[in-house]
Amino acid sequence: MRSRSSFCRELRRLLISGATVALLAAGCSPDMAKSGDPSPKQILDRMAKAYAECKSYRDSGVVKTVFVEKTGNRTVEKPFTTAFVRSDRFRFEYKEKRGNQQSRYIIWSNGKEVLTWWDVKPGIEKPKSLWLASAGAAGVSSGSANRIPALLLPGEVWGSPTVITDAKRAEDGKLDKVECFRVEGIYGNTPITLWIDKQSYLLRRIDQQMKFANFRTEETTTYDPTINEKITDKMLEFDPPVQK
Repeated sequence: MRSRSSFCRELRRLLISGATVALLAAGCSPDMAKSGDPSPKQILDRMAKAYAECKSYRDSGVVKTVFVEKTGNRTVEKPFTTAFVRSDRFRFEYKEKRGNQQSRYIIWSNGKEVLTWWDVKPGIEKPKSLWLASAGAAGVSSGSANRIPALLLPGEVWGSPTVITDAKRAEDGKLDKVECFRVEGIYGNTPITLWIDKQSYLLRRIDQQMKFANFRTEETTTYDPTINEKITDKMLEFDPPVQK
């Protein structure tokens, strides 16, 4: 007959084994559960929630793209700003230097209408939706026109960075004094790394690499975000240059 002590050891083994199976089925490792670290999905879900539920948002940032070519490297920088007050007051602008001149692209909405301006194609345009406006600027803005707006207004703007596939945790990182989770995955067909603030769950940086026939790019988008603070009317102003 089995002794009481051996029976207890066997029961403990079965309980531990069962817990491990349950953790693996949930997409977690026993070490992760023990330390309390969130899974990639949990991090992305918390990030989506932070943006979708905030009352206001603003940021400034820059997309820095390094073109790696046989003849040498060149760098293009596109600074941008976003301002948003829920439910429908929105403004985005990015700038790009073209030769000796700097062009601006503005997307603006007050919930009733959407307006855009681009120096390259002068004249105020009125897209039928914010979805169309951001889609039109997605490529030329290197993605900055749609990624954060898609988080702020899910369903109204496409291109959320939460749609990455094969998401996995990378080693945590630090940007200045901000501790960040790092989540790696595939966005479209390219590798991407998201740096997500551990305290606010706001996106602080995106790293992305793309390969083409004769060159490749290394792209870094940085964000300085703030939520639930006062957004002034000036920040939301539609202010294209006066046409002569």
